[in-house]
Amino acid sequence: MADEHILVDGYSILHQWPEFRPLLRKSLAAARQALIHLMTQFQDCRGGKITVVFDGRSIPRGGDGIRTQVQIIYSKDGQTADAVIERLVGQSAHPQQFLVATDDYAEQNLVESCGAHSLSADGFHALVQAELDSLDKALEGLALRNQSFGRRRSN
Repeated sequence: MADEHILVDGYSILHQWPEFRPLLRKSLAAARQALIHLMTQFQDCRGGKITVVFDGRSIPRGGDGIRTQVQIIYSKDGQTADAVIERLVGQSAHPQQFLVATDDYAEQNLVESCGAHSLSADGFHALVQAELDSLDKALEGLALRNQSFGRRRSN
């Protein structure tokens, strides 16, 4: 949905999705970059706005150095990603446009009480995977059509 704004609790998702576990063991920065890259692909498929919020206590100096349309927010010292997400939803004139992806049950309840929607890490994983699978199928279809077109032109 183009008017939907997805807020991703970055570390909550990183620690719940199995594909990030090997990266987390090696480098938190690499895991963050992989999540941001995946969210960029997801946004390219789905449209709309995506904001990934990380707790600021592990903010890299100078940021992650990643250029993307996905907005990246690091909470300020003494503030949590949850607090940033709550402020964004709570101060919005249209909280129903927010979908918050987090495995924090208390956070899900709080944003839902403000009018936003929420998804668990597993639910969000399924949504992202479905979008990316749909893109893969569309690209395969285009590749097949291009092959067929190439054969017709060479005859």
